[in-house]
Amino acid sequence: MLSQSLAQIYRDGGSWSEVYLDVSVYTPDTRQVKDERRASVLDQLERAGAPKADIDTVGNVLATDDIPRGSACVFLLVKDGELVIHERIPGLAVEPGSVSFGPLPSLVPMLSHQPCEFTYLVVETAREGGEVRLYRAGSTKEETAEHVEGRTDALHKIPGGGWRHDHIQHHVEEIWRQTQSKLAAVIDEIVRERRPRLLVVAGDIRARELLEKRLSAGSKEILSVEPTDTRADGATNHALMEHVNREIERIVADDKRDISDRLAMRSGRGDKTTEFTLGGVVDALAGARVDILILDSERLRDRELFALDTEPWIATAPEATHGASIIASAPAELGLVRAALLTDARILFTDSGAIPDGRHSIALPENAPAGALLRWHTGPPVPGS
Repeated sequence: MLSQSLAQIYRDGGSWSEVYLDVSVYTPDTRQVKDERRASVLDQLERAGAPKADIDTVGNVLATDDIPRGSACVFLLVKDGELVIHERIPGLAVEPGSVSFGPLPSLVPMLSHQPCEFTYLVVETAREGGEVRLYRAGSTKEETAEHVEGRTDALHKIPGGGWRHDHIQHHVEEIWRQTQSKLAAVIDEIVRERRPRLLVVAGDIRARELLEKRLSAGSKEILSVEPTDTRADGATNHALMEHVNREIERIVADDKRDISDRLAMRSGRGDKTTEFTLGGVVDALAGARVDILILDSERLRDRELFALDTEPWIATAPEATHGASIIASAPAELGLVRAALLTDARILFTDSGAIPDGRHSIALPENAPAGALLRWHTGPPVPGS
């Protein structure tokens, strides 16, 4: 899972070069804008003390990345010249741009764009085969891609009539069915192994119909069809991408609604399975008791906490380190996110992934800067509850 690989970044230690940059271009002279941004980033890295190998790697990425159309951001993390994370993220920036080098890289910008950790499949099918791509929500970079090629003999229907026509037409239909069965088998295997929460299918109408019939029950449960033939001559992926984005927004909204309901239910129950003070959240993270961490970026902006080199990973004061060494005093949001990843807690932001009207953003009670749903209660229930 993504959270486990991100946690390993903090376990590995060392110093990291980090870049979070809005790479949107709204002027005709895209090359000049791109070159100016690249030069600025490299200058900032050099002044931050990044090694030449890191600077060269970042420079190469920024020079060779495709110029985006519309709003987009890029997040890069480099260690000893090796590119560890390269994320192209759709949409506007959710945090101010940042360029840094040091022992505590902040994964907050990337996680803010990816509020719910899940994967989804996009399939474009035609009578001769199809493309299957696996993505992670919040990223435009495919995790895996697979091309399925069927038989190409006698793919087109034959005009005319009579026994020979019927025989050939039956043969053609059988080839189509075999191709879609092969494609369905690839999809079903990915669904079993990777557990995506969404499967979007687009393409030729007859191929879609045949494919849908051959999908497993598990694949059909997450299926959403975009009735556009994206593989036809002159077709674009615009409708498909809009459909995918709507479905992702629906899943995110459902998740946030569920968490909001759980917060409300547990908060009124008095069983000590929620925490809404910063000190209480830190203590719960230090004890690996947090199941879901909810952060309000604005209310945490001026707070700081101590990042530790081993368990309990985080502390509010030097005397609360329990023998661990202090790496640095860090922005509270960074410290909380780091501790959550290292203790396998899920992370959400009060405004991350919100649908534009804001109806499905998570709110914390009493202007709390952070909150947590705990894995078990922290003491006996309140008397009388």
